[in-house]
Amino acid sequence: MIEVDSSVLREYGDLFGEKLVNGRRVSVEGLIEELTRELRAEIDRVIRARREWLNDRRPVRTKAAFPQWDEKFTDADGNVKTFKEIVQGLIDNFLGRETPLRWGLNWNVPVPDDLHPLKNPGLEITGPWYPMNRAIHQINADVASMMEDEEDASPAWFIPRGSGRTTAAVWEARRIVNKVLRGDVPQPYYEGGKEYRIKKPREKWPTLIHRVPGLHILDFDIRVDGKPAPAIITSVVIYTVNNYDLLKKAGSGVYFYVPKVQTPDEALVIEKILRKVEDKLGLRRGELKIAMLYEEARAGLYLPVIFWIWRERLVKSNNGRWDYLGSLIEMWKDEAVYPDPQNITMTHPVMMAYQKWNALMCLMAGLDREGRLNAGPVGGMAAVMLYRADDPYQRHRFNQRALRAIWLDKLRERLIGLIFVTEEPVKKVTLREVLEGKVKGRLFDLFRQSWVATPEESYVKAGNEPLRASLEELQQMINRPVKFVEVDGVKIPTVDSGLTEQERQLFIRLGLLDEQGNITPWVIRPDMLDTPEKLLGNPELWGGKDLWTALFEPPKGDITAEHIQHAFYMAANYGFQLLNGNLAAAIDDYELGQRFMNDLATYRIFSTWLWTLLRHNAVITKDGAFKGPARTGLGVIPAEDRVKVAAGTRFTEELFDKLWDLHMEWTLAFYDDLDRIAAERILHRFVNRVRSAVAEAYKAGPFRYQSPRDTAKKIAESITVEELERAVVENQPRFDRSFAPVIMEILRAKLKSPMYLQHGGRLIMALAPLPDEERDAVLRAIFSPREEVERLVKEGKLKPYALELYDYVHDAR
Repeated sequence: MIEVDSSVLREYGDLFGEKLVNGRRVSVEGLIEELTRELRAEIDRVIRARREWLNDRRPVRTKAAFPQWDEKFTDADGNVKTFKEIVQGLIDNFLGRETPLRWGLNWNVPVPDDLHPLKNPGLEITGPWYPMNRAIHQINADVASMMEDEEDASPAWFIPRGSGRTTAAVWEARRIVNKVLRGDVPQPYYEGGKEYRIKKPREKWPTLIHRVPGLHILDFDIRVDGKPAPAIITSVVIYTVNNYDLLKKAGSGVYFYVPKVQTPDEALVIEKILRKVEDKLGLRRGELKIAMLYEEARAGLYLPVIFWIWRERLVKSNNGRWDYLGSLIEMWKDEAVYPDPQNITMTHPVMMAYQKWNALMCLMAGLDREGRLNAGPVGGMAAVMLYRADDPYQRHRFNQRALRAIWLDKLRERLIGLIFVTEEPVKKVTLREVLEGKVKGRLFDLFRQSWVATPEESYVKAGNEPLRASLEELQQMINRPVKFVEVDGVKIPTVDSGLTEQERQLFIRLGLLDEQGNITPWVIRPDMLDTPEKLLGNPELWGGKDLWTALFEPPKGDITAEHIQHAFYMAANYGFQLLNGNLAAAIDDYELGQRFMNDLATYRIFSTWLWTLLRHNAVITKDGAFKGPARTGLGVIPAEDRVKVAAGTRFTEELFDKLWDLHMEWTLAFYDDLDRIAAERILHRFVNRVRSAVAEAYKAGPFRYQSPRDTAKKIAESITVEELERAVVENQPRFDRSFAPVIMEILRAKLKSPMYLQHGGRLIMALAPLPDEERDAVLRAIFSPREEVERLVKEGKLKPYALELYDYVHDAR
């Protein structure tokens, strides 16, 4: 039996019921129920396997090794192949060998032109489609595709306490998608007193891709046989059934971004879901196309197998630093402590290997028998946001740095994706030599798309330029004259500058340029990877290491007090936003001097890292200090040395408590300064009236013609209560401050507990809707043994839902 929440059904009943899709009648509820009954046990099994793997105390090199060559895997058609056979088939495809093992992506149903990652260069913008102005912003942006998000940015059941909502915002987003595709958007559309218009004809819109929830997420609004349905099933069915015909009419199709996949078993479950939907709607096998978020370290162990299982439909695979870094820290949580994660950027050797592995897999699997490329890698998020011109601290003066950063980021990605498969025994070539035909072989240009978090025009333009430039223009861009702007005495390269000497040296170190500044593609000779053993073990491919070491060996580096404090600041600020229902949040990053977009993945990095530091009582490797708050040119930030921390100090719970206290002090100072800003803005509204009154009082010697009392009365009479009320309302804060101490208590409980929570953000979402007295009790219960929670529920000391939340937070299936 399927049960849909009564509020959802009452407000969004149009998304349910029987629909005519591709000429077939399909019931939305019926298909959700059918898929859930058929596949829930498999989903539960693979999620249990994740938890068992995390709790497995064997050494990482053992439990996280590449599969044995004779380990067998099964696809959705029941074909069984060993790991070695799958990898050999991949190699055969790359080398053009016609063998029984050969396989490739999208051979049966071609990649639609609007989805093809190499035919549509440019940025991909991501975010939820609620409210409607966000959808309009994405449509109007100069991007290649728009990723309407039901994963990191909108878990399907989350309603924060005090939000006033009776249903989660994701339901409104689902309706907005359907309304937009039907053309049911008022022109102009008004929201919050602002006017919005779709500025492009339908045929010029970016390609729409729907990001589904991960397998681990449950939908508490829809229950089948009394249990929450897997959110991925809800999402896939509602999106496909309601929008398939509309998308086909527009010359597009149903495309999904699939997140968080870790193993072939997980990939197989998703393949089964998509095949069942195709069969129900009478679609061709492989018509529902997908892009993969390659964001879990474990997925790298099985990447050839996952691609093989998805070979009918996989079009592109995204690299993203956040979840990937979080999963690496998590992988080693019981065995090693990572250095400051702030220093592990996409130019770090670990991240370079990760990007190159993804690019090479897309190339090797993406070729068809005619040599056409049907897949490509996608670059990671450009997450720095521009400050508005009315920022109270005038931090918009640093926006040029953000524009330069996205240009440099996308240029680096583009150069990483240049792979030259040579027919000659050469080890290094320049792009110019390839273009001039001086060396024999084939050049592949793979990283043509990449993610961005904001549709702001200047920012998007800066990111698009390196992705859309011709091969001939790339070298010219690098060699452009170097130009700077100066901000607060600091020189920042302009967005249209050539590479500075510092930037050039970085690109040389990464192997993207030679010493003369010439672009140098990654040269691959067939003999470098013509056997499975070579592909995974050839040091010539992987920077002098085997692939496993290049991808997974923990890096060396410092652990510093300053970055520990920064990590806590970022985790606490994002957690506060999450409690308020803001799942994609731009946070003032005082280290960068920029607003930095955060989501559940950044919270995962910082909270997981801090947990490992406490578990291991990690040694801080450099002299430093935890800082108290001070008002600076970047706002109220941790700026004054307060707790000296000497090199060699261990990060104990006692030291953590000092950090906790300092952050609470910062929180109070931050809100005090926000109130100051609001007060000054309110008073500024009436400054001319006050000035007129005091001018009269002071004009011929103080108070000769107007007494102090009369002046004060004149000022008071010039401002009405109604005007003051409007000013107070217009300067109200966006978020509920009462959640500030709540996130602090959550972090204290989470970071000090010996229990590891993989989905720490889920804990916050579980607690946010609860009254204060119930929240505290459930928080304590979450970090207790399950038997203890069961006992408290039976004794009536905890409400029954506490056990359901416990199992959800801990992924107990």
